[in-house]
Amino acid sequence: MNNKTRVSVVKCKSYNKISLNEAISRCVSLLGGFKKFINPQSKIVIKPNLFLAAAPEKAVTTHPLFIEAVIENIIDITGSSKNIIIADSFGPAVPYNRTGMEKVYSTTGILDIAKRTGCRLNYSTEYECLSNKEGRILKRIEVIKPIVEADVIVNLPKFKTHNLTVITGAIKNMFGIIPGFTKVGYHLRFDDFESFSGMLLDIVSFIKPALNIMDGILGIEGEGPGRSGTPRRVGLVLASDDAISMDIIMSKIMNVGKGLNPFLEVLKKWKVESYTDSNIEVLGEKLSDIMIYDFKLPGNIGKKRLIENNFINTYILPLVRSSLNPYVYIDYNKCNLCMTCQKICPRNSISYSNNRIKFNHRTCIRCFCCSEMCPEGAIGIKYPFLGNLISKLLGMPDRLSKKSKTSGI
Repeated sequence: MNNKTRVSVVKCKSYNKISLNEAISRCVSLLGGFKKFINPQSKIVIKPNLFLAAAPEKAVTTHPLFIEAVIENIIDITGSSKNIIIADSFGPAVPYNRTGMEKVYSTTGILDIAKRTGCRLNYSTEYECLSNKEGRILKRIEVIKPIVEADVIVNLPKFKTHNLTVITGAIKNMFGIIPGFTKVGYHLRFDDFESFSGMLLDIVSFIKPALNIMDGILGIEGEGPGRSGTPRRVGLVLASDDAISMDIIMSKIMNVGKGLNPFLEVLKKWKVESYTDSNIEVLGEKLSDIMIYDFKLPGNIGKKRLIENNFINTYILPLVRSSLNPYVYIDYNKCNLCMTCQKICPRNSISYSNNRIKFNHRTCIRCFCCSEMCPEGAIGIKYPFLGNLISKLLGMPDRLSKKSKTSGI
């Protein structure tokens, strides 16, 4: 009996409609086809990444043509779009109300997709608080109503880096089932690498998507996941019925070493042994042929190791903490003083005076929500020379060069 989880990977160079439909259909067919996951009578929620009101070419959100191609493949099975709804709870910079929803749907191109396919868009702000007895971090989870009512969830994440969790894919995309500003409270409660990553794993283990299909055609590298990141052509579609396995393979394609993947580190600490190289089967493309060895990762990739090193943490860090920690800064040429950053900061570390934004770096917990959610991409992250040097020394050995051998996957 084969107990391996499977992740399929197919090349797709553009958002051309014909190419998209073929690539998505082939990618899912390697897992058994849409019929394996979709029942014609099921209530189906399409869960894209819509966390900002950003145009598709920014690569911040799941591309609307990608979503349309998935929906068309599903309609081929169901014969109708009447049971299909697109739902997401956006980042806290966008008010989780009718006005905010309309803005996101319009800007991201989702409104046009709904019109063309006939599927519904969620405008409800209702949610339920569910008991999660098996959760290691979260025992109760607030979940938006469409997800609670769904029979099938189709998760459509983007291929992106993240300046807190290093990667953001299928796992992190399910953070969007948490309603609106509630996410800020989660950032405040789980303000370190381990607890935040563990919280995300609890969510995706409790509310499991039936199918995950990743838009990896145009991704984001560097200081993702928002406008501070840099769009990069990746040219891939990934699919899996296991979100964690999908993100592990995505991280390998990005050339993120095991020690830099916070989800793998948490799973290791939890003694979950099912996500090893030998337990994940890659279908379609050969992993060694699609790895991107120079994919730019967030600048804080070595910070986790820095703070977890007992000697440094005990004897060095207290003396030179200010010289090691990354910190947010603002490009005043881009800032339009919308004050989004101040509204969403979980620690109230952002103020306004003399027509300028001010940061209180002493109270800042480095969640980087302000950078993620800035509508203008005006908030970046800087790394002091000493911290940058040590982080690179600690982080870079976990990356492969083209001359190195890849894993057996």
